Amino acid sequence: MPNALVVFYSLDGDVRFLARSLAKELQLDTMELELVKPHPTHGFMKYFKGGFLAATGATPPLLPLAHDAAHYDLVFVGTPVWNSHPAPAVRTFLKGADFKGTRVAFFTCYGDNDVKTQRILASLVPGAKVAGRIGFKLPLKMDKEQCVTDLLRWAKDLLNS
Repeated sequence: MPNALVVFYSLDGDVRFLARSLAKELQLDTMELELVKPHPTHGFMKYFKGGFLAATGATPPLLPLAHDAAHYDLVFVGTPVWNSHPAPAVRTFLKGADFKGTRVAFFTCYGDNDVKTQRILASLVPGAKVAGRIGFKLPLKMDKEQCVTDLLRWAKDLLNS
């Protein structure tokens, strides 16, 4: 089985739930991205600031990373979809990592859809091979067990290919 890492950012918990389930079940290293200045978690500013920063392509600074993505054969990257864009923390990570020759696979959590987000994610990893993409609509509010089952099936297929 390839050497793989699960990297994610989560504000409301959907992506965190899926990422931790993936890492635990497949015994993969995991790394949660954390902002130097945390994002608001409640009220109007949570949505206004998040959507604005995501849409403008902001790259806020992250706390030091626990793992170097360049040391892995496959990197799973999880992000919520904000205003049809990946979360700014994920953008910062992708723009700062060296993915040349690395396979990268994206998983998203969204309320509407993730079509534009998936295109943006792929554009942020030049030199990488985008091995796969999958999205989940509101996993904690829908059928979270089915979402985990689908995520694991997808990830196992990528790890074995």
